[in-house]
Amino acid sequence: MLETTLKNTILVLENLISVTKEDIQNISQANHEEVFKNIRKKEDLANEFAKLKSEIDNILLSRNKPVEEIFSAEEEKLFNLFKEKLFEFNALHKRFSKLALTVANFYNTLLAKIKNEESINYKNESFSYSNLKLKA
Repeated sequence: MLETTLKNTILVLENLISVTKEDIQNISQANHEEVFKNIRKKEDLANEFAKLKSEIDNILLSRNKPVEEIFSAEEEKLFNLFKEKLFEFNALHKRFSKLALTVANFYNTLLAKIKNEESINYKNESFSYSNLKLKA
C-alpha cells in the first residue's frame, strides 16, 4: 500500500516539476497567458499531492514500529526518490516565485509611472495624485 502511494506521489511531483519548468520558460519569454492557463492544473496537482502526503503520514503512523523498521528496502528507495523530487520541486517553485514577483513588481512600477502617480505623505497619511483614471 505504501509503495503504491509513494509511486503516485512521485508521479504527482514529476507533473508539478514539469508544469513549473514550463511556467519558468513561459514567464521568461513573457508568455504570461500560458502561465495563467497552468494555474488550475497546478492547484489540482497540489491538492492531489496533499491528499497523497496525508495518506503516507497515516500509513507510517499506523505501522507503530521503530524508525529503523518502518520501511522495506523498496519503500526506502521510493521514499528517498520522493524526497529528491520534493526538493527539486521546492527549488523550481522558489525560482518561479522569484520570476513572478519580479514581473509583478515591474508591471506595478510601470503602471504607477503611466498613471504619473505622486505620493505625498502628510503626518503619516498618504495621498495619491494621478492624471490617469482607471476603471476595473
